[in-house]
Amino acid sequence: MARRTSAEIDVRAYGSVAIPHLIGLLERNEAVMTRVAERLIQDVRGGRSLLVFGSGHSAIFPMELYHRAGGASFVLPVTGDHLLPTAGPPVVRVLERTPGAANALFNRVSPQAGEMLWLASQSGINAAAIDLALEAKRRKLRTVAFTSVLHSSAVKSRHASGKRLFEVCDEVVDLHGSVGDASLPVKKGVTTGPLSSLGAILLGNSIIAAAVTVLEKEGHRCVYTSVNTPEGEARNRKLEEQAMERDVLLR
Repeated sequence: MARRTSAEIDVRAYGSVAIPHLIGLLERNEAVMTRVAERLIQDVRGGRSLLVFGSGHSAIFPMELYHRAGGASFVLPVTGDHLLPTAGPPVVRVLERTPGAANALFNRVSPQAGEMLWLASQSGINAAAIDLALEAKRRKLRTVAFTSVLHSSAVKSRHASGKRLFEVCDEVVDLHGSVGDASLPVKKGVTTGPLSSLGAILLGNSIIAAAVTVLEKEGHRCVYTSVNTPEGEARNRKLEEQAMERDVLLR
């Protein structure tokens, strides 16, 4: 097999697709993101938390938003080891298609009526996420889907209701992209370069950054600092003392 020359290796190809896509997501979702940010500010003023769910590779979403430098102390992750890719694809594949598989994790964070639950799923068809959204709505939480309406509309729901995530949530932050998520053609029938994780993380962080900018200026301390800075550990310890009441992972 002939070796590829450096001229044939294009390490910028993915970026040339991904960067314009991300800019487009910010423009297309500005109105819904503003509504969600306004709601989030009101929630935190009222002492509420933000619950964030994802399974499989979408579990990167709550993991990214939870307890990190520049992140918010009011974020509660709704995910667990059995829903992470490291549990093994066969395990996750079964569990994320099982109604109620995430509900115990939801209960662990003591959800309160009026709070928001963000749910990330590119396809929005798996039963665990849809069942969780329905359970959250039953408990009077406001649900926000981070999902691709294009992808979801092209495939069949795996939930008994026949509904997809964008059809059951109160708000939809649309990840757009393509059916199957991968964006960069390699050859006939083969595409690489997934976009959903990049998109969800960008949009989620954009909403939180907008909200905490207002809250911190009002005197609501809620932003974690890197513990790898001289002042970070002490600042975070005070935030953790407040967050510990709801955040079981801090106990």
